[in-house]
Amino acid sequence: MLKINHTTIKRRISKIRSYLNKNNLEGFIQPRSDSYLGEYVPKHSARLEWLCGFSGSAGEILILPNKVLLFVDSRYTLQAIKEIKNTGIKVILVSEISLIDWLKNNIKQNITIGFDPWLYSVSKINEINKFSQKAKFNFRSISLNPIDLLWENRPKKPSSLIVPHPIKYAGISAKKKIKNLSYKMKQNKADAFIICQPDSLAWLLNIRGRDLIHTPIILARAIILSNGDIYIFINKNRIDTKALKHLQLCSRIIKIYSEELIFKLIRELITKNKKIWIDPIFTPHAIVYSKKIKSSSFIKKPCPIELPKSIKNKTEIKGSIEAHKKDGTALCNFIHWLSTSKQKITEISASEKIDNLRSKQSNFICKSFETISGFSSNGAIVHYKVSKTSNLEFKKNNLYLVDSGGQYLEGTTDVTRSIAIGKPSNDMIRYFTIVLKAHISLANAIFPCGTSGHELDILARKYFWQEGIDYGHSTGHGVGSCLSVHEGPQRISKGSNAILEPGMILSNEPGFYLKNNFGIRIENLMIVEKFKKNKFNKKLMLSFKTLTLAPLDKKLINYKALSKDEINWLNDYHLLVYKTIGPSLTKEKKYWLKNMCKEVK
Repeated sequence: MLKINHTTIKRRISKIRSYLNKNNLEGFIQPRSDSYLGEYVPKHSARLEWLCGFSGSAGEILILPNKVLLFVDSRYTLQAIKEIKNTGIKVILVSEISLIDWLKNNIKQNITIGFDPWLYSVSKINEINKFSQKAKFNFRSISLNPIDLLWENRPKKPSSLIVPHPIKYAGISAKKKIKNLSYKMKQNKADAFIICQPDSLAWLLNIRGRDLIHTPIILARAIILSNGDIYIFINKNRIDTKALKHLQLCSRIIKIYSEELIFKLIRELITKNKKIWIDPIFTPHAIVYSKKIKSSSFIKKPCPIELPKSIKNKTEIKGSIEAHKKDGTALCNFIHWLSTSKQKITEISASEKIDNLRSKQSNFICKSFETISGFSSNGAIVHYKVSKTSNLEFKKNNLYLVDSGGQYLEGTTDVTRSIAIGKPSNDMIRYFTIVLKAHISLANAIFPCGTSGHELDILARKYFWQEGIDYGHSTGHGVGSCLSVHEGPQRISKGSNAILEPGMILSNEPGFYLKNNFGIRIENLMIVEKFKKNKFNKKLMLSFKTLTLAPLDKKLINYKALSKDEINWLNDYHLLVYKTIGPSLTKEKKYWLKNMCKEVK
């Protein structure tokens, strides 16, 4: 996280306004995303953080002549308020009003707002333009982002090497994946497809890299032709002999070009009257609406890689199970340390401990995201980032929330536990039990094929709604296989229409957050699998299998509020944790885990 004082932020905003004045603009919008439109960005592309100090993974700033607004979702409200304190920037919750709606309601005279076309998708700009036609504002694409002009001592662009991802972890060869993609392209009468998502490219070609701190991918684009020929746009220095040999086995023809030559190839394809498939949600506006490129040459449909990537094959499923065994061992060692350590513990020391224990596991690559280590009131900040100034020392009779995960060659993990330090209060027990009931309800779900995430979301939320409360984040997100910890299209949330299919991995993470007091979240990863048919019903049903293996804190459970089925789930889960993780622990820790997982009558 960049350390920026409020005076510096005000000065930077002032310089942006000077740029706008010189270029006949009254406003400027800057999102969190980079030119790959991803949630996670390298330090080189952290423009929003450089500008205003906000370090969350989602947000958008609007700079006008007389005000500056930062739009964030509910995960980041408290964090944003803290990080931009005394800057004069106002935080707006997008669930209350979107940026576009704010402009419609507040702009009374014609103004022009600049945007960087590399940082917004085709679909987003189309949506914006549709609204602005009827309003007193319009958007203009700018050729150079003013932040890029002003940013001194900017970190270097990522330049990690391409690393082949072995078939023993990938499960399916890149050659077969490309063949399947080519078939899909021909079905849709597409001559070419532009791959703009780095994780899709990594999955397709069975390659990984270290361009991002927590996601093992290479930031690059590619164009694949319907005959399987591939053109990758990346610096050739990032491909060593081993990687080149791997890539050459992927396709009959594979060519490497520098990044800027993507426009040249697109123009050549259009000149030959070729139809080019793009996903408007993940393709930068700059690629499609560049000069000398006819937008009518594009087929705009969802990415054909995203769905097969989300449905894990047998090897990836086996790998995920193995990764969660390793992760469970690290977590159990961590919880044991937390409950027995006589030393002073802080949010930072606890975070360093879990990270260190995880790193000792075989085939560990990196964390899958920055560990959220929040004690007491900091636990109520959904995506809290501990710093030296916010670091709290653990004291008795409060709650600790730790959300962490790892990238292993076998798979990706993400887990949250809420742990009582000392004696929990009645409120802590009450709300933890509500969260637990919600978690169990979703974990036990049995549902027909064709069910989407939003149809299951209520299984968890109903326990909150009955109490007149709710949580602002999704109940569950998709997870990749040694790829992004946040993967689509699968989600369990109010607005998700993606159909859940066997092999998809999702999180199950309802939560409760009491501002200035404590936060509670229980998160396990689950995989969708076929549910056994009974003799009376031949309809194929689906269910979830829990992958995460770590005990829940029994001190926080009101057993009287649990049904018999819920207690059975808890006992079955803890038995699974003990049987799976116990053998990997020392004798002392195995005995401790046995008590943690002891059956509840």
